[in-house]
Amino acid sequence: MRLHLFLYLIMSFLMTVSCVKPKIYKAELSARSAAEAREKVLVKELGDRKNETSTLIKQVGDLNRTIGVQENEISNLRNELSNRTQVMGASSSRLANEKAELEKELTAKKFLLNQREETLQRIRDAQADRKKLVDEMDTALASVYAPFAESGVTVTINNETVLLTLPDKSLFDDKALNISAAGKELLMPLAEFLAARPSLDVDVEAYTDNILPPKEKSLKDTWDWSLQRATNLTRVLIREFNINANQLTPVGRGEFYPITSNETPEGRQKNRRTVVVLRPALPAVPGAD
Repeated sequence: MRLHLFLYLIMSFLMTVSCVKPKIYKAELSARSAAEAREKVLVKELGDRKNETSTLIKQVGDLNRTIGVQENEISNLRNELSNRTQVMGASSSRLANEKAELEKELTAKKFLLNQREETLQRIRDAQADRKKLVDEMDTALASVYAPFAESGVTVTINNETVLLTLPDKSLFDDKALNISAAGKELLMPLAEFLAARPSLDVDVEAYTDNILPPKEKSLKDTWDWSLQRATNLTRVLIREFNINANQLTPVGRGEFYPITSNETPEGRQKNRRTVVVLRPALPAVPGAD
């Protein structure tokens, strides 16, 4: 029975096929071919899309990994920035404190410097005043003794003292011990100068050569000789010109400060000299701290 059924179906199919028109068949065959071609194209496109998708998935994975690394780096940079900000804040605070301390120290040093500059200026002013007094005294004494310049009298400044040098031949007698009449005339301008300036402190320094006067047997040595010469001159100023004794101090220098050789009479005569050292009362110089 099954066989009969099968044969019936075949016959029905053959009859159906034989009834289909050739044009329709061809159309269906053409459509089927087109569909198969389209299917191939779609399959190929699908394969390409799958490959593109795979590539994109790989790229996305790479990008995700790169983003992860960059996010980690950004996190580290943020942490470092935070740490540095804290450090800079601490450093800024420390620098501000150090700046404040330095400014305070600078202010103190400026104040001290100003004080020292003021002190230095007072010292300069005092020194200028002292120099002015010495220069004025030098000028005045030089003017007084200008007429005696040819006799060998000199007036010079040594530091803050004025030196009046009186030559032996114009001051002492033949024995080279006592003041001569010409010597008293030579002392008169000095006496007038001292009388007008009672605040002056004066040393009378006598110098000799190395040979004692042969007629003066009482002299022990040139120290003794020079001291007597200085004392005799001081006595004349006090007793005959009424100069205050508190102003005058006789000093014997002996033969030990020659200005030339003692080998000749001319040299010995130059070495026998008297130097009147005048010290004016000068304003005090402020102490430098």
